[in-house]
Amino acid sequence: MSHEGNATESDPTLPLCILVDGAHAFSAYENALFLAIVLLSLCGLVGNGTVIWLLGFRIKRNPFSVYILNLAGADFAFLFCKSVRFLLFLLNRSVAVLNVLIRGVTFSSYLGGLSLLMAVSVERCLSVLFPIWYRCRRPAQLSAIACALIWGLSLCPGILVFLCVHFVDFSCDVVNLVYYGMFFLTFLVLCASSLVLFIRVQCFSMRRQPARLSRIVLLTVLAFLVLGLPLGAGLLTDRLSPSLPYFDILLPILHLLSALNSGVNPLIYFFMGRQRQQRGQKPLREVLQSALTEDVELSTEEPPSPDDT
Repeated sequence: MSHEGNATESDPTLPLCILVDGAHAFSAYENALFLAIVLLSLCGLVGNGTVIWLLGFRIKRNPFSVYILNLAGADFAFLFCKSVRFLLFLLNRSVAVLNVLIRGVTFSSYLGGLSLLMAVSVERCLSVLFPIWYRCRRPAQLSAIACALIWGLSLCPGILVFLCVHFVDFSCDVVNLVYYGMFFLTFLVLCASSLVLFIRVQCFSMRRQPARLSRIVLLTVLAFLVLGLPLGAGLLTDRLSPSLPYFDILLPILHLLSALNSGVNPLIYFFMGRQRQQRGQKPLREVLQSALTEDVELSTEEPPSPDDT
């Protein structure tokens, strides 16, 4: 399912020296990108680990922060697997069981992160379109239930990867069908809800500054579309058309972008939280709490009253 570590294919029509130089250049190119992926992943682990620690043990959670906590967990697992996998490539080490485990967790965490981002976008979209229903009728444990269901469904691809590798009579086509089907449907819902939220924010911005939580959601979705989506889309395209030219050259870049996407989310939260601080340096706990607790009651996105004008 992946192309990492592929060597340059030999062409009998080319001189041997050109083939050797090309293979060495490609190997150096891969190693440089793999090292960058490992370093980015380690930095992202620090950021997401900080978010997990603060939201899990230091900050009182609200419906929105429950999703962010689980999203940070998905990003942490994704980055951890990336750092281990590409570090093994750099060290030229391979452990069969570990490779299968890493691949399964990587698939599950990537799909889980996408699904959690979709859930955040859908819930935020509902909160701004139907604020009264959201305040009065929303189930209290909806966030926890949604996250549990998302994790349960996201583990399916990882289990299927294990079955695909260890059971000969289990077709890997089933894994591809389930994984990419879930990926495509989740992506469609994410795009639809984010588009509605973006239109709502744009309309509201003509009257006053839109709510901070809406901007956090849109920035996180934008980061995924630019940095995280290319990996999933590239692997899906390669699965449908395996003979894509230069895909082996492009794939390490896609992995690098996906690592950057998982590492940039904590920066978005802390950046948006610091915008609320008028003066002085605040602890990270207060900054993160400031970013994720604004307009929980959904009062900031209502139109201004005549008395305000």
